[in-house]
Amino acid sequence: MNIKTLTVTNVILVVAVVILFVLQFSSGKEVTKVKEEKKEKKEAHLEANLEQAEGEPFKIAYVNSDTVAAYYDFSKQMTTKLKSSQSSAEIKLKRMYDDFQKQQKAFEAEAPIMGEEEMQRKYQELGALQQSIMQKEQELSSELAQKEAEVMTTYVYETDKFMQVVGKELGYDYVMSYRVGGPMLYANPDLDITSKVVEMLNVEYKKSKEPKQPSTEK
Repeated sequence: MNIKTLTVTNVILVVAVVILFVLQFSSGKEVTKVKEEKKEKKEAHLEANLEQAEGEPFKIAYVNSDTVAAYYDFSKQMTTKLKSSQSSAEIKLKRMYDDFQKQQKAFEAEAPIMGEEEMQRKYQELGALQQSIMQKEQELSSELAQKEAEVMTTYVYETDKFMQVVGKELGYDYVMSYRVGGPMLYANPDLDITSKVVEMLNVEYKKSKEPKQPSTEK
């Protein structure tokens, strides 16, 4: 390879390095430009939101959830339903326990005149009956827990649906929930709309229970 060839090769390499440098520099400038544009848009959007918040502050109120539970018709119905299920389960268990105690007393009274084999058989029957009662108690407890979970799920979803209507009609951006011992440690009494919300919730609940009118469209 002669000097002329080396010179041409070196020139080509220099040109290639310059081109790569220019491309990298240009690419870096484009990336920086895009980042700056995104930053500017984000800052402008945030500034617009702040201006809107300052011009039109959010309307926030709260309700006392304990009071709602006490006077909201849907809540009272759910509570009555759960108490009815609990009472029914307690009555079933009481009957079974009463029958067990009756048989146990009869066994204790007759035991002195029973033979060994008969006494052993009766003792096993009472043990099986006691075991059956304990199993039934567990089943009823599990059923009650499942029913309570179903009732609570229904209550939450239905009440949330009603609150979307109530909150919109009252014109609030947020309606918070407050109760003693809850996460909200203080609430301004002037923002308490519990009575109004309970009244409107009961209206919405009553509407939901009314029979649907048949459509007259043909």
